[in-house]
Amino acid sequence: MLIAGLVTAAVFAALVIVAIMKGFGWFTIVIAAIAMLAGLSSAILAHRRRRALGLLTSDDDIAIAVGAAGVQLASAPLIPWSEIVFVGVLDDRRRTGKMQRLPVIGFFANIAVRAGSGTLLCELGVRDAAALRDAFAGAPGGERVTVFDEFDGRRRGLVPLLLDAVLDDASAHQAAQLVIREAERRGIPARAFDRVFDYFEWKGPMIDHKWPVQKGTP
Repeated sequence: MLIAGLVTAAVFAALVIVAIMKGFGWFTIVIAAIAMLAGLSSAILAHRRRRALGLLTSDDDIAIAVGAAGVQLASAPLIPWSEIVFVGVLDDRRRTGKMQRLPVIGFFANIAVRAGSGTLLCELGVRDAAALRDAFAGAPGGERVTVFDEFDGRRRGLVPLLLDAVLDDASAHQAAQLVIREAERRGIPARAFDRVFDYFEWKGPMIDHKWPVQKGTP
């Protein structure tokens, strides 16, 4: 995906230049420019996705370990339970399956999934994201910890885990359910969702005071 995106961006960038030099119509130039930006965006997303997958990959065979002390990822420092403020799981298989059956779009959706675009996202909301980033000590993966504005004296954040992009489907769901179950045992909010907007409404107020909350939202 990274290489294809860069090649696409380069090809259409050349076409834009040729179109301008040859005096082609603006419609042709705009279409080529949009395709160039799409290729560049695809390459950027693929690069970010690769870094996110790095959290769960290392020389060891263990992607994620859940224990009494906390959650240990393959390429991340131990995240103690005391530092986890919520565990959210977004199961996007249904929506992705619908997209994969569509003409044209389905082709690219299949490529994205095969290239590591997971359909089962598990996010760990952390109490002090800035400190967790520092704990990486420059190791790859630290930049994938999203840091939000100050929240109760510290800056909360998110650790995204694309489980089914690294593990087989059964193991990915087992891991997600295990993290949820162990979080609930410790009184940490933990839920699984299959709708994006419902998930965002639930997690938003726990990481950002300015997040809009609808009345009646649990």
